[in-house]
Amino acid sequence: MRIPADAIVSLRQFGYTAREAEFLYIVAAHSGFFLQRQFMQFVDVAGRGPATYFLKKALEKKHVREHLPERGTQKIYHLFSRTIYNAIGKENSHRRRPGRYGLLEKAAVRTTGLDFVLAHLGHYYLEEERDKVRYFTETKEIPIESLPTKVFRGQDGTETFHYFVENFPVAVSSPGLMPIANFTYIEDEIRSLQTFRSFVQRYRPLFEALRSRFKLIFVSNSTRSFSSARGAFIRELSGTDRQREQRTLARFFWLRKMAEEKRFKELNHKDVVEWQRGLKTYSEAKFETQYQDWRQTGRLTAIANKSAVRNPNDQFETFLVVPNVRRFSPSAVEEPAQPSAQLGTPDHDTQTT
Repeated sequence: MRIPADAIVSLRQFGYTAREAEFLYIVAAHSGFFLQRQFMQFVDVAGRGPATYFLKKALEKKHVREHLPERGTQKIYHLFSRTIYNAIGKENSHRRRPGRYGLLEKAAVRTTGLDFVLAHLGHYYLEEERDKVRYFTETKEIPIESLPTKVFRGQDGTETFHYFVENFPVAVSSPGLMPIANFTYIEDEIRSLQTFRSFVQRYRPLFEALRSRFKLIFVSNSTRSFSSARGAFIRELSGTDRQREQRTLARFFWLRKMAEEKRFKELNHKDVVEWQRGLKTYSEAKFETQYQDWRQTGRLTAIANKSAVRNPNDQFETFLVVPNVRRFSPSAVEEPAQPSAQLGTPDHDTQTT
């Protein structure tokens, strides 16, 4: 991981030690939220003294807020200060915002993602949306239409396109001469297989463009979903579900057309719910293009029957988050820009130790 030296200098001006500044940078770059044990793991201390002092300092300076979730007693800390994000060049980061209506939006997912990053500090991360878009479109020369996209529509009808909206960690490694893109999926408490399937569907064009030069790492604090997630991943990328997907997409297009023509009397409640869900599922630009073609021709563009991913099973890994105090790598400040050759190479499931 590369942490710019000037970012650490800027953070130390607020009274933080070098190690505390490194931790704040990692939180700002990857999660926005953190737990006390994660700071203790990072600095490799057994007692609570250093963590208590750090948290007291951050709270008094109003750089961090503490929250007590509705379930459980473990406090969650949110690095929200605009001053901190400005100091490290991330003034527009969404991570400093807690979520809608002040709720802890996906805080548990973000802290789980931070666990993954802290366990892999030696790797090269694409931290921001612009970094990911630039890497895949410029370095890998992949069409931007293949990137996972979400369209946000304003009240005035304007459309804004955002990419990689899940903000899960993405790392690049380089075994041999060919780099591998390592994507993560962070499972939440709901453990929805359909949510994971939707994620894979959104990322499938990018996965196929990368062919075998990628890994998807399923990260969770439980092994419960590992087997079913692997099966869903293989099915989605092997092409066995393409016909079913095409039928589902064609039905959504029909429901959307009915809704746009205000023909709700011809739809039942289940149809309306399916249409509303489809608006979220099929919000990417490519579906809009397909829909307009379907409106004009009455035909749905065929979905390829053969995936470019030869053996999806080889591209899937799991990572079990087991919270514990462990020693991480030394200071990551200004490490070389060369991607690590470690992440994305194992052929077996891994876990923290």
